[in-house]
Amino acid sequence: MNRFFRLLILAAIALVVMYAGQLLRQIMASELTYQSFWHYLVRVLLILSAGIAGVLLLGRFSVYNPSEVIGSPPTPEVGFKYSNFAKRFTDVVVAFVLLLVLSPVLLLIPVLIFIVEGYPVFYISKRYISLSNCVSVLKFRTMVRDATSPKYRLRERFMRSGYLDIPLSCEVYTPLGRILERTQLVEILQLFNVLLHGMSLIGNRPLPLDNIKLLQQFEGWEHRFDSPAGLTGITQVVGKLNQTPEQRLELECMYSKLYKTEGANIFWCDLCIAYYTVRMLFTGKTLPIEEAHRLIQSVSPK
Repeated sequence: MNRFFRLLILAAIALVVMYAGQLLRQIMASELTYQSFWHYLVRVLLILSAGIAGVLLLGRFSVYNPSEVIGSPPTPEVGFKYSNFAKRFTDVVVAFVLLLVLSPVLLLIPVLIFIVEGYPVFYISKRYISLSNCVSVLKFRTMVRDATSPKYRLRERFMRSGYLDIPLSCEVYTPLGRILERTQLVEILQLFNVLLHGMSLIGNRPLPLDNIKLLQQFEGWEHRFDSPAGLTGITQVVGKLNQTPEQRLELECMYSKLYKTEGANIFWCDLCIAYYTVRMLFTGKTLPIEEAHRLIQSVSPK
């Protein structure tokens, strides 16, 4: 049954992209009329509604709970919270809208990468979005083809206790890749993970298994997975290189606690993180770690 709903969602996305293309073609050809505009708009809204219904029927309103897959005991189920419901509903709606708006970009970027950098165009890795759920995460390729070669020694140079933070100044990034990383366009393919796998727009970043094994040196490391993994999060707006691994894990666990704690408003926290993300993209200004702590504390129950 889940496979049926996933196919329904993919079909809805394909139809939305097709209608967006037809609408754009009419605009470019100056053939768009008032009647045809509303015709396309109604169809797109109906398709979006069907896709959102498919996602909701998948029962993706809560993240998978940690299990013994990676040696961590399961945690209690998260009860119904209006802020968690608002978070998931917003994720689904915004992801659909962004895929619609960015559909031309989704088609243009692979062509540019192929022309400028050659094959392959995409980078696929297995990431844990919860301790019991490993999914394929798709990104545009931003590094040279042999970035994992021992000659670059990326893990030795940049792995910090479970967090692999490679600065944009590193030689493995291609010129086009640096632009995609700086603008975060590299992450937009993960909107499909938001719709199909229960990821969120805002949350702690999903991690590969090797990184998780290194995180196990810290007490309470598993609590960072108590909320849905996201495209951006509290530690991203602080700046990955502006904090130690211990500080980063502490912030991630504090954020996840909001998801589980009764009375905590994680939805408002997500709105603030979204604002700081946009500000960082346009101005380069990050959030001081002290302010990040105050933000989480401000939406926690007193």
